[in-house]
Order: sequence, then structure tokens, then C-alpha cells
Amino acid sequence: MLEKMIIFLCLFGSMAYLYLAHGLTFGTLGSPKSGFLPTLAGTITLVFSLILLCRQSHFREKKAQLPVDWTKFLFIIIGLLFYIIILNSIGYFFATFILLFYFFKLGDTVGWVFPLVISLCSCAVFYLLFSYYLKVTLP
Repeated sequence: MLEKMIIFLCLFGSMAYLYLAHGLTFGTLGSPKSGFLPTLAGTITLVFSLILLCRQSHFREKKAQLPVDWTKFLFIIIGLLFYIIILNSIGYFFATFILLFYFFKLGDTVGWVFPLVISLCSCAVFYLLFSYYLKVTLP
């Protein structure tokens, strides 16, 4: 029942988003305007919500509910709040590196080398992508 409520929330949210995006100019594929991306995102969300609603109505079997481990969720929220707090003071690169490393260690990764290398490479790739390719300054 909860899944259907979430699907309906996404469905109505995407319809409202599309309604609000309709007021923006769409442009063309070669020359997109300000309404291109919101219309595209709203349409994709609407289509996926409809697909999920159809799949949910076909499967009526009850599955055994597994107990939810709220501790990982709490640690993720704490990590994101810490990221928001330190982002402006130490900058994008180091704050994102710390967050990714924290998330990898929060998961089931064993050792220190793999999370360290993946976090460092991910931050470097995104930094180079945004700074040099897109020429956008990061905080």
C-alpha cells in the first residue's frame, strides 16, 4: 500500500511539474530553451511512474517484510549534514572526497585502499569535468 502511495505522489508531482514547466519556452532539440530540461525530466518521471503503477497493479502477492536498519539511514543523513556544513569552508574537492570516503566505509567495503582511490578519482573527474570542460566554478 505504501508503494502505491509513493507512486501516486510521484505521478501527481510529475504532472504538476509538467504543468509548471509548460509555461517555459521549450525551443528545439538543436536550440533548447529554458523549458527543455524541465519538460524532459517531468515526462520521464511521469512515464516511469506510470510503468511502476502498472507493474504494481499486476503483482498482488504479499512479500515478507524485512526489518529496516535505520542506523545506516541515520549515518547517511549525518554525513550529508556534515557535508553541507563543511562544503563552503574547505571547498568542493575536499568535502566531496570526505563524503565519498565516508559513504564507502559506511558500506561493506573492506580495506582502505579501494575507498580512498575511488573517492579521489571521482572527485578529480568531476572537478576536471566542471572546471575545465564546462568552465563552471565549484564552491
